[in-house]
Amino acid sequence: MLLDTPSSVLLKPLAFITAFHEVRPLNPAYVERLRQKVRAIGVKPYPLSVTPEGVLFGGRHRYEAFKAEGITECLMHIAQPASLDREAIELNRASEDALPMSFVDYAEMVWRKQAADVTQKTIAEELGWSREKVRDFATLAKIDRRAWEVVGATFRVSALAQDEEVAPSFGATAPFTEGLLRNILYLTAEQQLDLVQDLASGRINKNKFKVQAEGYRTRNAIADYVRYHLGEIDREIVDEATAEVMRGAYDAEWIAFADDGIDPPKLNRLVEAARARFAEKHSLILIQGDFHAEMAKLGEASVDAVITDPPYRISTDRVYRLANQADWNKNFGAWDNPPEGEFLADIRRWADAFFRVMKPGASGFLFVGEPSLNIAQALFDAAGFEIKGSFFWCRSNPGTSVTKADFMPAMDHAIQFVKPGARRTFNYPGEPEGFNWFQSPICGGHERLKTPKGETLHPTQKPEAVIRHLMDLITLPGDLVLDGFMGTGTTGKVARDTGRRFLGIERDAGFFAAARARVEG
Repeated sequence: MLLDTPSSVLLKPLAFITAFHEVRPLNPAYVERLRQKVRAIGVKPYPLSVTPEGVLFGGRHRYEAFKAEGITECLMHIAQPASLDREAIELNRASEDALPMSFVDYAEMVWRKQAADVTQKTIAEELGWSREKVRDFATLAKIDRRAWEVVGATFRVSALAQDEEVAPSFGATAPFTEGLLRNILYLTAEQQLDLVQDLASGRINKNKFKVQAEGYRTRNAIADYVRYHLGEIDREIVDEATAEVMRGAYDAEWIAFADDGIDPPKLNRLVEAARARFAEKHSLILIQGDFHAEMAKLGEASVDAVITDPPYRISTDRVYRLANQADWNKNFGAWDNPPEGEFLADIRRWADAFFRVMKPGASGFLFVGEPSLNIAQALFDAAGFEIKGSFFWCRSNPGTSVTKADFMPAMDHAIQFVKPGARRTFNYPGEPEGFNWFQSPICGGHERLKTPKGETLHPTQKPEAVIRHLMDLITLPGDLVLDGFMGTGTTGKVARDTGRRFLGIERDAGFFAAARARVEG
């Protein structure tokens, strides 16, 4: 016994006990069994363990049985252990009439301590356990609460079944062990519950439990593979594909794929069939939301091309006062003027996101301000893309040089990038269209979108002619084209008009509404 003060055994009234230190919950059925023993043989001379302040830390079931039988006093071992938990556990092991603690009790004790912000290291030191033992019990918290209740119930019943016929279906010993339950730690809640219920009821044995758990793990991995490739845009199609996986038809192929690196042809046909259904069902998908949040929902290697025009970080607070025409405001809004460090980090995040969703061989164009042209190429190269050079839109009617101290802004820049791994689409148009520039006037007339007040809706709206030129170069009819920064929907409208499928993402509600009306109208 780990004591801080001397100990003694005294006859004390039950009223001396004013609080309880418990390492596991009470088992009412066991209290009733002890009451029966008290009636039959009286109070055994085995003392309760109590601190000098009246905190009971050993013998709680006996205390409740004594109290229920009207016993007012009993022997008490008065002591102050260095660790109440550790001493309570040792007393439980030593007592002849104590309900044995199971790994269920130990695990729940560890969870309670962790919930009180006690570290695993401190728990191990307090109980005299290894860190690994504490960690093992802590890990069992991954088991679903409903499944854990089934496990706990089998131990509560089996502890009584050793002496009396309480629940013959469990036998005299609970079927669960800590090691056995590690087989289900990373299964879904429903899978965990199904397995523990089947084992507890005797419908399966421990070997079958392990086999079925392994089967669940395999199918869950296959389902993750399917979801990774299909994304989360259409939950119905994804759910149908994963339901097919859960029937077990792809288990053997997956195991061969995992062990030998063999491409799983049957499973890939399932993915392609789901993608074909998706393509048939969705030719135009417009999403209002954050770029990164929505890109995370797209399937891996699911996009045929990217044509996008993200913020350039060229907005300033300057307003040019002109003599014979309207003021020229260079402040496009906060969306186009993030801090430099944040902007560069965003470019790399854009590159990573596009790389994941583009198919091998897929090409893309990303418009970017001239000061960031080389930086964008370097960051896309670092993400894994092949950089094919730059593209320039040459404005045939550029705006004037307001200050007359620099060139007229006559060019917009884009980087061309390709995901390696397959032959890319490039429909060479011949000379001079095959040059890395394309001349077109800026948007005007009916093509330029306006607000109800007649003001320009989007300051950097690209002409349809420019986007169509790029789309003709790197896509074929039926391809899925992604624009992660859709703006007012120029890329989407061109995709619709040329028989391409389109997926566009735009955060701004006003721009999104204009894009929807334009693309779907």
